[in-house]
Amino acid sequence: RVHGDTLYCSQVMELRKPRSLLGASLVACVCLARIVLAYNNGLSPLPAMGWSTWCTDDFCGATDTCNAAEVMSIADAMVANNMASLGYEYLVLDDCWSAFNRTADGELYALPSEFPDGMPALVSYVHSKGLKLGLYTSIGTETCRRGRPGSFGFYEVDARTFASWGVDYVKSDNCARPSGYTEFELFSNFSAALNATGRQFLFALCEWGEASVGSQSEPWPVEAWGGRIANQYRVQMDHLPFFSLPTKAAGAGYGQGVKQIVEWMAQLVPSRWARPWAIMDPDFLMTLMSFPAKGGIETMSFIDSKTEISFWALWSAPLIVATDIRDPRRVALLSNQEVIAVDQDPLVSGGDRLANNSDGTQVWAKHLANGDMAVLLFNPDDVLPLSCTVEWSLLGWSPAATAAVRDLWAHKDLGSFTGSFRADAILPHDVVFLRVSLGQ
Repeated sequence: RVHGDTLYCSQVMELRKPRSLLGASLVACVCLARIVLAYNNGLSPLPAMGWSTWCTDDFCGATDTCNAAEVMSIADAMVANNMASLGYEYLVLDDCWSAFNRTADGELYALPSEFPDGMPALVSYVHSKGLKLGLYTSIGTETCRRGRPGSFGFYEVDARTFASWGVDYVKSDNCARPSGYTEFELFSNFSAALNATGRQFLFALCEWGEASVGSQSEPWPVEAWGGRIANQYRVQMDHLPFFSLPTKAAGAGYGQGVKQIVEWMAQLVPSRWARPWAIMDPDFLMTLMSFPAKGGIETMSFIDSKTEISFWALWSAPLIVATDIRDPRRVALLSNQEVIAVDQDPLVSGGDRLANNSDGTQVWAKHLANGDMAVLLFNPDDVLPLSCTVEWSLLGWSPAATAAVRDLWAHKDLGSFTGSFRADAILPHDVVFLRVSLGQ
């Protein structure tokens, strides 16, 4: 497709007839490269930042509740606490907003008891704050929680409805899929319907990382096709608000806790897949989650939450927080500009695990656009403080190199170090997150 002066390719290509066979080959090669690497529909190439209803006035979808007053209050808070100025801009309503049937014309509409003025009024309010609004649906016949209408058979209708309301972000889940279609086909068709409206939607594909297309001998995982048809794509099962939770749900991965997601991402090798406009999504941030949500027992401690956001930033993942950002403690954790800068680095490189040591400590790193490296030293142990060392040779530098080291959570320059850097007594579950600059 031709979009302004930029040629990019989605699942449907409209190209002028090449004047030569060589021209046809070059066009095909260029488009193939773009298809594999990125879905550029004119929006930002960087990971999205914002908030979701999922675990705010609800325990992560347990009661399927959200309402206009909640969303308006969050919008007010996001501006007042300066999160909006840091880049948090999307307010995403998960599987909680829709009525349980369609109108006589086959259109979705907001649950009247919770959204008495309708969805367009809420979108208008959010836009008046300089923010953007997102809505959830499913690729199948029903949504995942309480059987609200899914979008299958109504892709074009729902896309036009969302566009007419001024919605900015569409999350499509993976429930109640009809037989006879691959997930790639279904998500591609919905992506095409959204594009056909002429409105630029951030399309968040929630496929859980489980499907592949292609032959049995040459499987094509979602990491290879998700970024072809969506701005961001889920790479594993649902994340729940615990540091370690090996329980399984629908989708790929080793479990639902932070620790299990870290292990799954290590296997995926994010640097192979993360690209501008093609964002790997390990699911929401669960910053300082407690149960009950207000005044309850924390299931995600300060250290757990700090580790979570550090890894998400290292992976260039979306920073969509699912807990209540009206709490100043959460705002403080989520407002670290140096950590946000790693997440929003224009290179959009995925951080990889470079060392998995015998004592359990790990060394992760990612390239940054200015030549620096973001380095994360991780202690997953539940009891013992442990030390961890990163050798410059692990980063591809000379063992004799000297590099300046800055601690991103302490906001402190630690000095220049030759050959390596050692962090002593990292607390259980904790990380040391560094920006390392090679000396000239």
